[in-house]
Amino acid sequence: MSAYARPASLDEALALLEQDGAAVLAGGTDLAGQVDRGIRAPALLVDLQEAGLGEIRPHGGGVEVGAAVTLAALAQSEALAPYAAVTTAAGSAASPLLRNVGTVGGNLLQHTRCWYYRGAEWQCWLGGGDTCFAQIGDHRKHGLEPGDCISAHPSDLAPALAACEATVVVRSRGEERELPLLDLYRRPTEENRSLVVLARGELVTAVRLPAPPQASAYLRAGERQAFSFPLVAVAAARSGALLRLVAAGVANVPRALDPSDPLAGLPGNPQSAWKRRVLSALAERAAAAVR
Repeated sequence: MSAYARPASLDEALALLEQDGAAVLAGGTDLAGQVDRGIRAPALLVDLQEAGLGEIRPHGGGVEVGAAVTLAALAQSEALAPYAAVTTAAGSAASPLLRNVGTVGGNLLQHTRCWYYRGAEWQCWLGGGDTCFAQIGDHRKHGLEPGDCISAHPSDLAPALAACEATVVVRSRGEERELPLLDLYRRPTEENRSLVVLARGELVTAVRLPAPPQASAYLRAGERQAFSFPLVAVAAARSGALLRLVAAGVANVPRALDPSDPLAGLPGNPQSAWKRRVLSALAERAAAAVR
């Protein structure tokens, strides 16, 4: 059984997260599933409820959102109202019950929903094995980008925040760095199969949004309206003549799209070709919505 700690400050939480086997506990909606499937076996759960990461406040000409802010609070925040893509994405994620618990940081950092990665009976390439079973098996909900892993990134928030030019604040004990949201993610390699750039002891503490774009929108295709991860999602944001498009569900990380050719570099696989048609349609509609 894991040990449990509820630190009274962020500094105390960061010190605890340096320990071997320490894991962040915020909403816990993804972590619980990982533990249940044997993907993770934390030695120490570090509960962030008292770490001061649950606020939304002005920052420069924009907004800073604490990583422990719930999806429900984000969707309903008046401060985020000018960022329509973000509030729509937050209100679309999971189900009403889970949005009341799940956090901004957790949604951004959740693990892939690939059934081969989550299944206890397989050890897929991403999980440390030798084979991406999706490529030789059922991959109808997987990514369009080629690679050693064709899992699909499941976050609603990531494309919406990235389209609005968000950055993430990453803290460790004694250090802080800020990076563009899409730079939080990395494509896995043989040497390092992590999908994020966080090192041990590092924690995403906040998301910062600059002044809002002139218009933004978020569109998704899922199997149902509630309690459904996006099969394909596209966020669009326009600032002057500049249009930004970012997608989820089409690669193992959130992916910026070329507005003139959204399908570039996304050939797909035999069973996932339908995603190309959906991506093309969503990109066209999202772009039209912000023009």
